[in-house]
Amino acid sequence: MLALSISLFAIQSCDTDSTKTDNDKELSTTDVPAPVQTAFSAKYSTATDIRWEDASEGTKQTYKAKFTLNGKKMKAEFDPNGGFVKEEEDS
Repeated sequence: MLALSISLFAIQSCDTDSTKTDNDKELSTTDVPAPVQTAFSAKYSTATDIRWEDASEGTKQTYKAKFTLNGKKMKAEFDPNGGFVKEEEDS
């Protein structure tokens, strides 16, 4: 019984956040620059279920929104000044 208790405790203590995958880059709305939020709202005013990610590659800083628009799952990317970079359907 003691061995079982110890092994259950050991298994629980090994559960760490080091196994995160794509969610590592998720951002809260407050972490997204105002020009990006403004540009997104102007272009996708009826979007719902909006989630933001840091989509930076190397030294190029961009912000990606994943959202639903007219029943379709979509992605759109913007530069830090709110400049539109690209849009695609999210599969």
